[in-house]
Amino acid sequence: MTSLEKDLRLLINNPKYSDIEILCEDEKKLYGCRAILAARSESFERQISLLTINSSGMEIILKYFYVVSIKENSLTKDNIVEAYYDAVDYFQLSDLQRFYNEKLKKIF
Repeated sequence: MTSLEKDLRLLINNPKYSDIEILCEDEKKLYGCRAILAARSESFERQISLLTINSSGMEIILKYFYVVSIKENSLTKDNIVEAYYDAVDYFQLSDLQRFYNEKLKKIF
């Protein structure tokens, strides 16, 4: 892991350094840095409500937005499915969809 990746991981879902709130379907609030997220997807504003996306799936998507990698030990059957069917489709992340396709094939 590079020093930059390590530093960016500290920003993932960190309310201390956030300037955007993401409200998820399960009423959980996640936090992000608008500049980083907006550079990766135009969908981000000051606060967004993703009433069809569960926070477990959105947390994985946030990790991908920040560091373009996901630690396999953080993946579960449930959060992979959640991220794939809701968040990945919403944000149109084809690279992440391919990654999840490979993981889902191994699980099922």
